[in-house]
Amino acid sequence: MHALAAGVILAYAAILIVGGFVGRRVSGSRVSLTAGLASAALLAIAFRLSIIRPLAGYLMAAAVSLALTVMFSLRFRKTKKFMPAGMMLVVSGIALAILGWVTANSL
Repeated sequence: MHALAAGVILAYAAILIVGGFVGRRVSGSRVSLTAGLASAALLAIAFRLSIIRPLAGYLMAAAVSLALTVMFSLRFRKTKKFMPAGMMLVVSGIALAILGWVTANSL
């Protein structure tokens, strides 16, 4: 269970970093870069925490995923564009579902 959660947290953080850099390069958005790096940093903290206290780390990662799912949902509703808001909504939703399942099974 820990390997699955660790893989999801690290993969999701990597996707957020890449997305931030792509947003900066394509549209010149500093906000995308900053938000991507900040979100990935929170996930890195959640990953480290999950090594010491798995449930706390999974909860933190799930909370970050939930916040990003809501944010990308609002963004997608506003822009109606799949790229990047829709794609990140799907990725965030998948991460949230997996992390929620892992968290529920860790109780």
